Amino acid sequence: MSEPTDDLRERARQHVQQMPAETALGNADPAGGSTDDPKVMDQAAEEERDS
Repeated sequence: MSEPTDDLRERARQHVQQMPAETALGNADPAGGSTDDPKVMDQAAEEERDS
């Protein structure tokens, strides 16, 4: 098998940079993830823990 060219490496790097982080890491959320503010979710989890 031949070695990838610099152009191919650059195109692959750009492709991965354009992907959402979850997809680039290989653990994409099929439901689309959450767009909620994480601070609100953290506060709700703390309140639930304290109850």
